[in-house]
Amino acid sequence: MAEQCNHLPDECWELILNRLDHRSHLEAPSLACKRFLSITNELRTHFVVNPTIFKRGGTLSKLFARFRHLKSIDLSGFHGDIDHVITEIAVSDLKLESLDVSNSNCLPLECLKLLGSKMKSLRVLKCSNLDVFRDIELVAIAESIPWLEELDISYPLSPGEVGLTDEGIKVLSSKLGVLRKINISGNDFLTDKSLFALSSNCVFLKEIVILHCSLVTPHGIEFVMRNSSQLSSISVGKNEISRSSLYYLPLFDSFTSARGLSTLYIHDSLVPDEFLYSLAKARFLLKRLSLSFCSNFTFSGISSHLYTHRSLEYLSFTKVIFLTDKLMSDLSKYLTSLVTIKLCLCRSLIESTFFTLAKNCPLLEGIDMGRINFGIVDRTEDIVKNPRIKSLKLNFNLDLTDKCLEKLASVCPSLEMLDLSHCPRITQNGVSNFLNTDSKVRNLCINGCMRIKNIGTGSELPKLEVFEAANSGIDDKGLAMIGNRCRRIMILDLTGCLGATSIGLKEILRNCRRLREINLNGCSKMIMESVDWMVFSVPSLKKIVVSDEHSITESQRRVLLGRGCLVSWWDAATILDP
Repeated sequence: MAEQCNHLPDECWELILNRLDHRSHLEAPSLACKRFLSITNELRTHFVVNPTIFKRGGTLSKLFARFRHLKSIDLSGFHGDIDHVITEIAVSDLKLESLDVSNSNCLPLECLKLLGSKMKSLRVLKCSNLDVFRDIELVAIAESIPWLEELDISYPLSPGEVGLTDEGIKVLSSKLGVLRKINISGNDFLTDKSLFALSSNCVFLKEIVILHCSLVTPHGIEFVMRNSSQLSSISVGKNEISRSSLYYLPLFDSFTSARGLSTLYIHDSLVPDEFLYSLAKARFLLKRLSLSFCSNFTFSGISSHLYTHRSLEYLSFTKVIFLTDKLMSDLSKYLTSLVTIKLCLCRSLIESTFFTLAKNCPLLEGIDMGRINFGIVDRTEDIVKNPRIKSLKLNFNLDLTDKCLEKLASVCPSLEMLDLSHCPRITQNGVSNFLNTDSKVRNLCINGCMRIKNIGTGSELPKLEVFEAANSGIDDKGLAMIGNRCRRIMILDLTGCLGATSIGLKEILRNCRRLREINLNGCSKMIMESVDWMVFSVPSLKKIVVSDEHSITESQRRVLLGRGCLVSWWDAATILDP
């Protein structure tokens, strides 16, 4: 059999390895032999630059030589010399398509010019949340990379000076002739003139996000809707449109002319029923709708809209206070195509809505019902299994009980993500019973659940990879159970677990050989005898957050960085490549 495998060409192995559930699963085969290492290197297309690369004295050029097929690089978590990094990217032989430089201090103009002259394949640039971002940087982007199709320039900080203005957007729109997507949120100095320029000059514009732009009015939104013939997605809110509401009558008509619109996000705005009626009359194929934190509409308006748009795949009704279980039962009849729904902060809802959705929405995969009244009344009788549901968020449901959780297990046999954070009535018995039902859960969140001290005994949980238990009741016995049952766990968050000590930690390290991140911040009883021992015991560890700064010296940190593990005493941003 082994000889037959040796004769398989690399292309066949690539097809096989690409079938793995998550890219992190490529680590094991990459360690099997040099040939598999080479093949898995070829399969990587996305890379996150993390702090360890340069602190270990490494350079990106070596990584680029190893990962020759990279299409996307994320620098949003890197806070070093951005000039040097962009220069290395520019002079590489990569055919890069996407670059994220968000959260940086600024964009070096000369590096932008070099990037534009070398990286002709670049189509997506994300520059969100830059400390300094003005018209001069925006114009440099437009002149250096005029073939960009997607651009994110949202939420620049630019303290003490004027940030982006309409003049900068005007130049940008005249240069980027193939621009398809843009996010201008959080730019306080932009007005309707920016929307006029983008809509008039960018004829291929398909998606625009306009949140927290205080000077944008419904007139500007109307112009975009009428003049952007390719528009398929628009997100608005927290601007002048929020204060004047959507009662601006010409705006009603403009939406009826947007025949290609498939995504509509309206955030924190006054939305009258008349607006929803106009959307219903438009009869375009809307697939995604969000009315999060919106008000002024009623059941009549939203019912009329959903009755017409039965193609919806995503629906968000965050903090729609008038919704009840009876109303959601009526609306669910129109949601047969729904894949994801968010109903968090709808405090009049109880668990009946969950069971109704599971029954009436056969394609449903993700449900967010955090901060409602789940579990306050237990009278559900009509329970139907829905094997398509993969994600369930029930955080901050103060009345959710073990008995209710047991019913959820019978409804969602294929659940992969379960969030029970800050559900104080859930106990270890409830979690144990849930996990013992042939669980397929990959990500379990029990943050703030003080009554959960362990996950109980039972068979191994080979699917569980992420376990978030910050400020929970997990103790040494619980850690031993996690070690015995969750041997493939990769990320473990024990922040503030006062019952956990070094005894339980040793059980985790002894059994969980694939562990990559562990957070021990605030574990006051955790005596860190030797952080070195942790890293050498589990070579897969890439990040450790210890309980105090005296647990490790600076020289030790540098040595461990040389082995690829970042050790800190604060909860720094995740350094792993997702």
